[in-house]
Amino acid sequence: MKRKNNNMKPNGAKRATTRTLRTICEGQRIYRQMEKALLSADPSISGTVSMNYAISKLIANYKLAMLHLDIDVDDYMKSMIEWWEYRLLHEDAAEKIPFDEFVATTIENNPF
Repeated sequence: MKRKNNNMKPNGAKRATTRTLRTICEGQRIYRQMEKALLSADPSISGTVSMNYAISKLIANYKLAMLHLDIDVDDYMKSMIEWWEYRLLHEDAAEKIPFDEFVATTIENNPF
């Protein structure tokens, strides 16, 4: 006899919601690790070059790996970056603070 799960929403919505929340939490954990690594760079122009080197190489590796799964991430990444830029500018400004502080220190250390 099949056991009825009273917690299930139609069409497995509860499982999808739980999976989505887990995915977001895992994404946030990865983001925090990458943020910490990026912000560990020397707050200087050469530090920003190092940050660019690291993030561009990570993105390139990610894009090439996704091609093995027949996933073209260019359009998806473009729209997600635009979405995050909007959120960081209008809703989640506190998330920008560590990077803004890094830039301020870089400017102090390297007056233009």
